[in-house]
Amino acid sequence: MKYLLDENLSIIHAQTLRALGYDCQSVAEAGLGGSADSKVRDAAVAEGRVVITLDGDFANLIRFPTEGTPGVIRFRLHPSTDSAIAVALRWTLSRLEGVDITGKLVVVDGSKLRIRG
Repeated sequence: MKYLLDENLSIIHAQTLRALGYDCQSVAEAGLGGSADSKVRDAAVAEGRVVITLDGDFANLIRFPTEGTPGVIRFRLHPSTDSAIAVALRWTLSRLEGVDITGKLVVVDGSKLRIRG
């Protein structure tokens, strides 16, 4: 799977995931910093990338349906510190190895992972 980290996730997280062997790009690296969520979604679909975000808007299936997308992973982390995000990214992606999330929303809440769609 290929991933696109929304702008609420650091470029450092994208670099870390690449070092672990994941095909990952941040919104900033893609030249989409400050873009509307719809533009980020469209870019992810065009490039075949799963959006990874902290933004609850992407979990609104009426506003951003996941059908026709490579998928969306939404983290609900409290607090959403850089270290908590790094742990959640590694934990989540390791558990999704071999799982087809095309057209689905994955919500990660603490140590729970739910797949909707």
